[in-house]
Amino acid sequence: MKRSSAPPNISAPLSRSGARRRSKTSLNNPICVAATTLVLILISLGGILLFFAQSNHSEIIHSNRGDVQEELSSSQLRRQQKQSVEIVSEEKGNVSNTGGLLIRTNQIGNIRISFRPDLAGPTSIQYIINVVEAAAGSSLQTTDGNTNNGVTCDRCNFYRAETKLLLQGVIAQKSVPNTEVLLGPCPIENYTPELECPEHDPNCGCHGPIMTKGMVGWAGGGNGADFFMNTFATPVNWWERQHTVWGELDEESIRVVESAYDLPATMKGMRMLDEKINFTIELF
Repeated sequence: MKRSSAPPNISAPLSRSGARRRSKTSLNNPICVAATTLVLILISLGGILLFFAQSNHSEIIHSNRGDVQEELSSSQLRRQQKQSVEIVSEEKGNVSNTGGLLIRTNQIGNIRISFRPDLAGPTSIQYIINVVEAAAGSSLQTTDGNTNNGVTCDRCNFYRAETKLLLQGVIAQKSVPNTEVLLGPCPIENYTPELECPEHDPNCGCHGPIMTKGMVGWAGGGNGADFFMNTFATPVNWWERQHTVWGELDEESIRVVESAYDLPATMKGMRMLDEKINFTIELF
């Protein structure tokens, strides 16, 4: 049989003996040893450089993320602050930032009424502000120039004191009509009145909460200018929800109001003070 003249397959693996012989030959060659060592050094150096490069890249990414998170946190804080301002603005409606009405008297002391536009709506508070400004002018000064004594309006006095129940008065200025003062909103959702209500007052009988101690509202279920301050110990359920509540007293002011019950008064269907308590007014 004739032998093939084709060259041997050079891709075939070497025998074990051949591999050992070549390995020994390479290890005994100084040039090969030096080359191998150099390659190992270069590989190690490349690995070190790669490690530092990755570490630096990681720090940069972390730093950038921190900056982004800090920027996002600042942005979120600004957005929350803006939303808070908007919420406060909505609660106060068109009413100014004035917090309440300070009533000054010589007979019983001073009374602080914090405004409650959330219960009355904006028009009741705006009416009181208009009375103060109209009575005092832009300087908010009394006729003697003393801004610490409040201002005097045309009709600002207390005239009725029902022991352990209420102190009633009026706050009015001739140039400030109360025709634009709206009754408070009914706090009951889907309220159905028991009475037949007129067109201009579809929620008749429901214009505020059940009054509790310290609440201040318009008298007679109306829209001013007569008002009263409730000091009854428990919720006054028999008044139901007919009164527009526009303010609230602090504890000290409640004690001042209660001191008026000791003043001389005469029963005339209602317990009327023998002498009216005149007062000055200012905003706080």
